Amino acid sequence: MFDHLTELMLKSYFLAQNTVGRFSSDPKELFTVYRNIFLLTDEEAERLYALTQDEEVLAICSEGDYHRHLRMEQYLAMNAYAVGRESEREETIALKGTAYTAALSYQIMHDAKDARHVACESMTSAAESGVVLAMNALGVLQTEGIVYGKDEAGGLERIRNAADWNSEEALFAALRYDPKHREKYLERLHACLVRAGHAETFDRVAAVYGTFTEGKHREYLLLEKAFRHGILKRDVYNKSYARLVYSKILGQRDKETLLLTPNKELFAEASSLPLKLGHGVAEFRGKAFDLVRPSQREEHEKILCALKNTDLRTLPSYRPLCLVSDSKYMLDYYASSIPNCFASPHVERIEIGDLADYDLEPTPNNVFVRGCDEDVFNVYLLSFRGNIGEKAFDAAKNFLQSGKRGKFRLNRPGVVLDLSLVLPICLCDRENAKKLKAYCDIVRIAGLTAAEKLFFTEESVRVKAETYGLKRLSLQEGLAEKLSVYGMDDIDGALDAAVREHRADELTLTEEMMSPYFKDSDAGHGTYGFGGSIHDDNE
Repeated sequence: MFDHLTELMLKSYFLAQNTVGRFSSDPKELFTVYRNIFLLTDEEAERLYALTQDEEVLAICSEGDYHRHLRMEQYLAMNAYAVGRESEREETIALKGTAYTAALSYQIMHDAKDARHVACESMTSAAESGVVLAMNALGVLQTEGIVYGKDEAGGLERIRNAADWNSEEALFAALRYDPKHREKYLERLHACLVRAGHAETFDRVAAVYGTFTEGKHREYLLLEKAFRHGILKRDVYNKSYARLVYSKILGQRDKETLLLTPNKELFAEASSLPLKLGHGVAEFRGKAFDLVRPSQREEHEKILCALKNTDLRTLPSYRPLCLVSDSKYMLDYYASSIPNCFASPHVERIEIGDLADYDLEPTPNNVFVRGCDEDVFNVYLLSFRGNIGEKAFDAAKNFLQSGKRGKFRLNRPGVVLDLSLVLPICLCDRENAKKLKAYCDIVRIAGLTAAEKLFFTEESVRVKAETYGLKRLSLQEGLAEKLSVYGMDDIDGALDAAVREHRADELTLTEEMMSPYFKDSDAGHGTYGFGGSIHDDNE
């Protein structure tokens, strides 16, 4: 009798070989791949390969051949001719026949005479429809570049998904091809093998891959429960349910409730949540600003220091960064610059003062939930300006606190989400900042010098040219210096209005064009970066 490891190896090998592996130019190539996956010794591999090349084994080329062989065996047994026949050869034939039956039942292969492209398309179609055996077989073939073009990323993704569905064969493949997550697969395979009474098989695995820290196997057990209840099929991967089972933002009790519920609408609502949130990594790059102006140097250093602590954002003691200025232009400048500190973040800008009651309802449409991109690192820029309703302010204030963000309760579908990995950053005027002191690290944006205002005026001109699709936009000579008596909000607003009114492919704005937009401005008290004039007290 073959041991469990040998049976797994032969079943996997024959399934791949009978379907598309037969098109490989090297008849032993696929066998070598699977003997490595299933950790066979050289001696075991040599003996097994010889069995696969036995004349009677090679004669089984279809399911029909296998059934004819069974009828012949039955006839020999009835006539007492079966004595002395090699049991290992018969086991090998049985495993090969079972592989043919499985391949045909999942439409992985239609006929032994099928052309290569037909067989490959059948395998791919079955894998994409969630057939676990096909997912693992195709994943191995793609990872190795056998028959299919070499695609390590795509192949590994298929293997991972099959392994996440408690497939023993896929777990062995994942251990070989995904060393970064080896401990996770060891833990899951241990649960799988030991519960099935194959502890000695796991001992062989541990001898090769090392030890691991035994966990509670929660995802494994949850899937097994769903399989037993007939809610999920062990042999068919379901992406929606897999997202739920392996979600990092849901607790185990909520997962089990949603998984086992007969209410399909409830499950559909849960499926719309950012269930994979938590997989995105905050890769800090350390560069946020194109140019450090003299008066902004200190605040830039404070901002970068705060952003370096992003990895602490799940801790109860974490205090989000809050940038304070009465200048909307300067807050917008920082809002566009800060995301450059991270590698490809998803940035969500939320105007707290504009939130309506429906934005705050405890449903998947809640503004703090619907803005999440579950596949990447999320940065929420929360803008606090002007008069803000108490309900919206309190909701935002709660979201700033890691403890409450990590226990974000929804009444529909009735779950608690862990949104602590979202990074909130506040953009705040001075009046609202007073209410946020207890929850944030406040950084006040300094006032601009006249020279710095020239820089930001030029930057605003560049942005307007891009925004309105102009080939060239410039200011009349000396106009930038004359505009420096105004605040940047006034300058930026006037530029915007003047470009819209005089829009052309190439445009030079004159003092005459700009002056109408400053009639209501007080040059002595324009908004200079922080707010008020450059001489205002920033406290």
